[in-house]
Amino acid sequence: MTTLRTERLTIRPWQPEDRPALERMVRDPEMMRYVTQGRTWSDEAIDEMLERQQGHLAKHGVCFGAAELSETGEVIGLVGLQQLDDGEFELGWWIWKEHWGQGFATEAARAFVDHARDVMGLKTLVAVIDPPNTASKAVAEKLGLRFECIKSARETIARREDMPIAFFRMQL
Repeated sequence: MTTLRTERLTIRPWQPEDRPALERMVRDPEMMRYVTQGRTWSDEAIDEMLERQQGHLAKHGVCFGAAELSETGEVIGLVGLQQLDDGEFELGWWIWKEHWGQGFATEAARAFVDHARDVMGLKTLVAVIDPPNTASKAVAEKLGLRFECIKSARETIARREDMPIAFFRMQL
């Protein structure tokens, strides 16, 4: 994955030294409430996610990468693209709770919208969002994604739990 830079962020592939930052997020029930309905991840689930992202990177040149503050190098979330089972590319973002409400998700995700269109030549992107997650739905709408339907999370590679997800789509 080409490292993407925004005004305040650098988004890059995960490195082994980033694992503690990821563990901090996925072991916090508040952070996971819209991802796994609050269930935290085991070491095996973390390993699986990192391996899956390495696979996306090797196959497609993109993944959900580490988003770090350019000024300090602090990893504050993950943002990027991954291919779903149906072949579409999902635009996704998780920002650590200490940094919510500061526009980081929109800023980073917008860089991936531009990359998907201008570099990858994609024509559409989708986002899958837990229906009660009003903040993520607002980010999606700011980016130009539009609500399409409610699906079962099991219909995508990204969400294996049986929970409803709001499915958003945008034309590039």
